[in-house]
Amino acid sequence: MIEPPVSPSPLDFDTPPHRLSGVVYGCLLNHAPALAALGDAVYQPPYKAPPKAPVLYLKPRNTLVADGQAVEVPAGPPSQHLSAGAPADAMEAALQVGAALGLVIARTVCRVSEADALDFVAGAVIVNDLSLPHTNFYRPSVRLKARDGFCPIGATVVPLADLPAPVDALGVRVFVDGVQVHSTTTGDRIRSAARLLADVSEFMTLSPGDVLMLGVAAGAPLARAGQTVVIEIDGLGRLTTPLVAEAANPVAPAGATAGHLDATQAFTQAATQAATQATARVAYDGAIHSATPYTGGPGTAAAGTDAPAQLSLADGRIVAEDQVVWLPPFEVGTIIALGLNYADHVKELSKELTLSAQDEPLVFLKGPGSLIGHRGHTRRPAGVANMHYECELAVVIGRTAHRVKAADAMAFVAGYTVCNDYAVRDYLENWYRPNLRVKNRDGGTVLGPWLVPAAAVPDPQALTLRTRVNGHITQQGHTGQMIHSVPALIEYLSAFMTLRAGDVILTGTPDGVVNVDAGDEVVCEIDGIGSLHNTLVGDSLFGR
Repeated sequence: MIEPPVSPSPLDFDTPPHRLSGVVYGCLLNHAPALAALGDAVYQPPYKAPPKAPVLYLKPRNTLVADGQAVEVPAGPPSQHLSAGAPADAMEAALQVGAALGLVIARTVCRVSEADALDFVAGAVIVNDLSLPHTNFYRPSVRLKARDGFCPIGATVVPLADLPAPVDALGVRVFVDGVQVHSTTTGDRIRSAARLLADVSEFMTLSPGDVLMLGVAAGAPLARAGQTVVIEIDGLGRLTTPLVAEAANPVAPAGATAGHLDATQAFTQAATQAATQATARVAYDGAIHSATPYTGGPGTAAAGTDAPAQLSLADGRIVAEDQVVWLPPFEVGTIIALGLNYADHVKELSKELTLSAQDEPLVFLKGPGSLIGHRGHTRRPAGVANMHYECELAVVIGRTAHRVKAADAMAFVAGYTVCNDYAVRDYLENWYRPNLRVKNRDGGTVLGPWLVPAAAVPDPQALTLRTRVNGHITQQGHTGQMIHSVPALIEYLSAFMTLRAGDVILTGTPDGVVNVDAGDEVVCEIDGIGSLHNTLVGDSLFGR
């Protein structure tokens, strides 16, 4: 068990007339002059070609703050915050100010046309897409763009019809300490607002309250601790962000545990209540229920082997496991995924990797629309040659973790589940690789069936993983082969982003990934955690 979900920040997501979901997507290099400024580099390694699809990234819930709230500029040697190739003038402790217009989604957007796309938009809002300066766009810049507070959002959502000009023709200005330092428009986009929304919704669903940024213009200015940044967009007002030096003795952000038990107390209670009991979440009879394996009758199987023939719902009813719709087994917060975290998998993919060396974990983020549960169906797009499963141990955070050391990290783990993190490798590009078109597709992240408490798993680095395709073992590995262990990952991530209850870390997959086709049943197993079933379907049968 884990704590109830916490509010992402002091940002008021319920401000009328539109409620924000807390899911914010950004788009890299959607401003034509920004892409042009890279010159011939876009044709050289590591990129080799200009982007073909939108280059998307997420600003997770730890980044979200309100108008007027201060944001910390990281301390320490600037070089530790910069990716390879950063220019000398970026070596000062400064933040890049990303003035962006965000489209706030009004209703579910799935495979809409460009002509209809803006009909799904509630309005526009100002977003400050802060990041540490960097010039290398090969790997997702999670450490540089997803730090605590790095996504201030304006308080006012303005309907598109109330704007003084079309959404693609608004003036944008940036002020630092009252002096205008940058001016541009929402125009000159490679993809207009409508085109971007149509292209994104082709492979991933956006939900009401989600925010899609149109992208940051070329020449984004820098600002430093002690300065105040103001972004102004025609018709949207102003967004003010004071920048302050990082605290010498930092604490978890304000509001991280507001309204809940003390974190240690809550985790201790949860661990005591469910020391060895696996739990699931299912939809049944018009409601969502917590469930456990039913062991009181014949025909059952223990959790950690296969789904039981029957489940015990929290209200006492006993139901057959095929009578329910399995959901992810807990309320999921931020989805943090690891690439290339097994040496044998790195070797397996070595022919397609433009760069193989890395000095830190390869981290990328996924949105909630990618999730489905046990026994769900995942779309295999027509015309692709390589869609791979990836069996992974998923680590579930149980309480707020802020700058945790590896030696203490396991006390912040609520439990574990199984993940099958599909990748459509045909869509790989060398921009923020792996890009969301590969990894954030609807139904492409299968999670479950059980949340197994941490107390029932003595050592997460001593588990065997395997994948069966149509009953045949095609992948087998061991969590002891991870390059970055579970404690090391928690220390790394919590150093720059506050982890909260319900956040999940997908720890990567060993070698043995192979292509799977529509009609294939894929079963990912982890000893002691569970057996996760999934079926691939073609476009005609995919219902989302």
